[in-house]
Amino acid sequence: MNPAESSSRKDRQDAPATPWLPGHPLWEAAFDPPHLGIPANPTASARVVDHQGGFIEIFVSVAKGRIVDAGFLTSLPGPGMAAASLWCAAVLGASLAEAVKAPPKPPPGLPAVHELRRAVRLAARAGQSALVRAARPPAPHNG
Repeated sequence: MNPAESSSRKDRQDAPATPWLPGHPLWEAAFDPPHLGIPANPTASARVVDHQGGFIEIFVSVAKGRIVDAGFLTSLPGPGMAAASLWCAAVLGASLAEAVKAPPKPPPGLPAVHELRRAVRLAARAGQSALVRAARPPAPHNG
């Protein structure tokens, strides 16, 4: 490895300030989302559809009052995947009471009209609805 490659790698290790550049955590959440998909044995889920027909569906798996897994499906590329993945990461390991208080917020410096803000609102609404459903006692089984 030559010195130019060494300094280039060092620069990439320091996360860029611009959210849509490779190496920034938001970029990773948007283009390689770690929570994409339905977790095994979800306890509850909720889907929110916006006025444009885009949706985010959040799934949570709860055990002993804690969120042990979370996942999502979405029709929104990039910002939708980032927002849903950030929400899942924010609540993973939290109790239901803690998770209700921990919706993700868009990174600072984004314009007010940015698509990520819309997606963050959708992810938070879907996540909150899934948490409410997870907190309900199971319906009696008549069988």
